Amino acid sequence: MKRKIQRKKNKEVTLSDIVENEIKFNGLRQGFSKALNKFSKNLKYKNSIQHSDLTNIPFITIDGEDSKDFDDAVWSEYNKKQTKIMIAIADVSFYVEKGDLIDIEAKKRGNSFYFPNKVIPMLPEELSNNLCSLVPKKKRKSIVLEVDLENGKVKKFKFYRAVIKSIARLTYQEAENIFLEKNKNNKLFSIILNLFNTFKVLQENSKKRNKISFDPEEYIVQTDNEKDINLIKKKKLESYKVIEEFMVLANTIVGHYLKRNNIKSVFRNHEKPPVEKTKILKEIISVYNLNHSGTFNSQSDFNKIIEMLKENKLSFLSDMLLRSQSRAFYSTENKGHFGLSLDYYVHFTSPIRRYSDLQVHRDLIDCYFLKKKKSRIEFTDHLNIQEKKADSIERVIFDIASSYHLKKFRNYEFKGFIDSVENFGVFIKAINFPFSGLARYRSFKYQYEKVNEENYKLGQVVKFKIKKINNRNGKILLFKVKKLEHDYKK
Repeated sequence: MKRKIQRKKNKEVTLSDIVENEIKFNGLRQGFSKALNKFSKNLKYKNSIQHSDLTNIPFITIDGEDSKDFDDAVWSEYNKKQTKIMIAIADVSFYVEKGDLIDIEAKKRGNSFYFPNKVIPMLPEELSNNLCSLVPKKKRKSIVLEVDLENGKVKKFKFYRAVIKSIARLTYQEAENIFLEKNKNNKLFSIILNLFNTFKVLQENSKKRNKISFDPEEYIVQTDNEKDINLIKKKKLESYKVIEEFMVLANTIVGHYLKRNNIKSVFRNHEKPPVEKTKILKEIISVYNLNHSGTFNSQSDFNKIIEMLKENKLSFLSDMLLRSQSRAFYSTENKGHFGLSLDYYVHFTSPIRRYSDLQVHRDLIDCYFLKKKKSRIEFTDHLNIQEKKADSIERVIFDIASSYHLKKFRNYEFKGFIDSVENFGVFIKAINFPFSGLARYRSFKYQYEKVNEENYKLGQVVKFKIKKINNRNGKILLFKVKKLEHDYKK
């Protein structure tokens, strides 16, 4: 089946056309049955005696501007020697019981699918955007992790099934602004300040254990009027990292607890990169004469080359470091997380949008609250397949959207670097633009030289132009490729 974007006669292709075409092409499940929607709406009458009252804790949520499903809320009280952290995660498992109508459908989907202009949720809207979402000023059932840090290290932790009430819904930009403005009259300033100070402690712990500090450039697809598709570089805000560190802490503690109790839950594994993938990094070291002799069997080897690339103004090559990594996956066997430099890791913090997290919640509740030590072995292959599908669809949509965006730059001379060398041509990744393309060797002939794979090296900086754009699949052909020997730092 070939992709063919449907559009109305004499109309420009819109972002909605691209997204809807991919949804149809991949046969994604959309909407929910009347029976399931009716079932989910009746859940608001479900009462609990299991949840204690933690509505006195001034939790806040920090998410993206368009977010509606708020899985997590955070609070902390910072002190140089002793710090208390509380992380509340939506208690989806209270509403979605194993084997019920919603559970069966959620397991089939595996995860929510996020697109630039819409979401296909894993759970019905009544749950994802309402009952389970930690919206402000509303009482919501949660699993709360309380952590005490002493001199930066975890001294003790405790879990609650509790009712919380978030006092504010902030975007990442709003949280960042409150922190930077240092306005003590802002009622949220002390809460934000505590979160940022606690983040510094958690970040220092990450550095000590040698978490790999990838910091790639990210782009998002935007459209003002549905016709004009633009790609915007995502801002690098500290507030993103604040929430990331809090979530990593929660996922690590839960993973360690389940492993210590011999529960075969759904672990999130990330293994060392295979030797064949690290060969491309050794080629970069050779091309740029970098003083790096590591074997890339350790996180410190990666952090060292990341710093070298920054020092030599070669940070654009960081994408190749990401490409060298193994793909993370779900399994009932714990194998640790290489990138985060952790021995135990699960996904626990997003049960509204990931079935893996919902299963981890059930295992934690059985073991911690109900004292059941019975392992529940889940089928994880399906979760890995659904995650790959979501990633693939997201990438295709981005590539096709990029191809329409690039129509504005047909005669532009781009700068990029060799991303892959093949016997028929080279793949080039643009610098300061989020796309890659293929330049076949035969298109180089205007340079009056014999051109083949021996002439070009991985990571080498070049200039090029776009020859042809395939808007159906986002593939781009390049030509007029020129080596840049000396001005790659400009």
